[in-house]
Amino acid sequence: MKAKNYLLFALLAATSISVNGVNQTVASITPDGVTVTSKEGASLNNDKRLVSNASKIFFTAKTDAAGDELWVSDGTAAGTKMVKDIVPGADGSNPQYLCLVGDKCFFAATTPDAGTELWVSDGTESGTTMVKDIYAGTGSSTPIFIEPFGSKVLFFAMDDESELVPVVDSTKPEKWLWVSDGTATGTVRIGDTPTRETGWDSNRGHFAVIGDKAVFPGFSADMNETLWVTDGTKEGTKAIKDINPKAFTGWAKTQPATIQWLCAVGNKAIFRAETVSEVTNDASLGVNGDIGSEIWVSDGTAAGTNWIGVDFAPGSDGGSPIQTQFAWTLPLNDHLVLFRADDGVHSVEPCVMDLNQPFVKGVNPKQVMDINPWGFPSSKQPSWPQEWEGPYNGMVYFNANGTYHLQPNMSQDLYSGYSMWRIDVSSMDVAKIDTAAYLATWSPTQLTIGTPNYSDHAKYYTQVGTQLYFVATDADNNTELWCMDSNDTDPYKVYDFTGNGAPYSLVNLNGNLYFVATVDGKLYEMQPNSGVQRVNVATSIKVYPNPVTDMVNVKATKSVKNISVMGLDGRVLASADAVNTINVASLQSGLYIVMVKLSDGEVVSQKIIKK
Repeated sequence: MKAKNYLLFALLAATSISVNGVNQTVASITPDGVTVTSKEGASLNNDKRLVSNASKIFFTAKTDAAGDELWVSDGTAAGTKMVKDIVPGADGSNPQYLCLVGDKCFFAATTPDAGTELWVSDGTESGTTMVKDIYAGTGSSTPIFIEPFGSKVLFFAMDDESELVPVVDSTKPEKWLWVSDGTATGTVRIGDTPTRETGWDSNRGHFAVIGDKAVFPGFSADMNETLWVTDGTKEGTKAIKDINPKAFTGWAKTQPATIQWLCAVGNKAIFRAETVSEVTNDASLGVNGDIGSEIWVSDGTAAGTNWIGVDFAPGSDGGSPIQTQFAWTLPLNDHLVLFRADDGVHSVEPCVMDLNQPFVKGVNPKQVMDINPWGFPSSKQPSWPQEWEGPYNGMVYFNANGTYHLQPNMSQDLYSGYSMWRIDVSSMDVAKIDTAAYLATWSPTQLTIGTPNYSDHAKYYTQVGTQLYFVATDADNNTELWCMDSNDTDPYKVYDFTGNGAPYSLVNLNGNLYFVATVDGKLYEMQPNSGVQRVNVATSIKVYPNPVTDMVNVKATKSVKNISVMGLDGRVLASADAVNTINVASLQSGLYIVMVKLSDGEVVSQKIIKK
């Protein structure tokens, strides 16, 4: 977008205008002088996050006059406003840990009289109040990790007792478990246990709600850190079982479980935890039976909380068990989950697991694709798949480091970096989600933004209507908003801010897309399918015809050094040097990738369909 066009948007705020004959519908809905303070990449563990329901968006923003306060939007410029100036004047109440339960937004806010306490808002000034002064007076209870639990919220906070008799370290005050329904009488401490406040690998939150219960990591002198369960009452809040019963010489009797990536999948929770010989009862595994951080499942009971029985990352490295590095959990339904992990052979790659099926080594759970096979088998290179959401029309999109994959001769000077990939999960069957069904979308002119030797870091996938929106960085190191109209069409840039827009917090509200732009800290609205401008990405070649029967032709602005045709598994099936055509008549019908290397070193790839 040219600078003058961007200025028009700033001036005309939430109106649709015509610029150079194109109907533009991307516009800021925050007033001038307002800067959104909700953070990029905000997760359930993040202290400054943007949240939304079917009718509202709550976020934090600051102005010179009011400081950092709670804001709300109904998706219109007129309906985007500060909820309440909780601390009158320029200081602000610094709202944190925003959490939506129905139409109520719970959050922590700081005032001079009460310190940092739990607040609730219905989006109006009169309906925004402090729930309870948990730590009476100017002392702060400092609520953290506020998360939904039915019609209530769970959180950790400090009162005078938790400060005076901490569980873990007698020299450090602690926050213990609370529940709240938004009223003072309904805000009660239910657990005399803290949780781990730092050292989290997960972005998925501290609680996993499974049916009418929630599980979370907690501490006790008997079991150190282990998995706890609560039904929302003090009587129903307790440690489930000792996950790591290996003896400990410190403050607790046993070792910590070191729980990470706690995630609800239907009525069960999955997580990774330290798994030792006292649990495996098999000295032949790992290092004398210790297998390191592995996969566990819990239904909230002692009998139903167990290691899955599969050493997913077998073996040892330097005398220590190989860690599975189970992470980035994405539930696909109430029993099937996508995640990334090290299988001990190919390093960290995409994996899938079905909680309703027996756990069998190599069958369930299983790794489904070696995206980064460089150096295999002498060395293992991870692709670190991440940032996946969905599915979108049966596909889960994500970014992964596909270094040296789908390249002729696996050349080191040609790699995809952290680029856009997808996996076909339409079968929703762990047995069918495998290498054959896996579709790598690495292709610089197709589903990879930018060029080889470049990372597009595609992320924040959000479906609005029939379209999939996401944020990606192109070859000019410019991070902007992109879109796909379907799984069968190429992505295109839909809006290009002056400067590096770097959108984040993508939200679907009433069929429109909303996001925050880092470049100016404003909340934007985009109405899909209404003439929004496509920002074309230039390409220096044309591959035709497509579909093709026999000969593939390449039209290029520079001389062609090499043409290669590859299958989706990365195998080179045909190759020719210094020509502009290649014969594919012998190939079976299906989808292939044509990779063209030009004389100046530029490499461009394109999908073709062989009839």
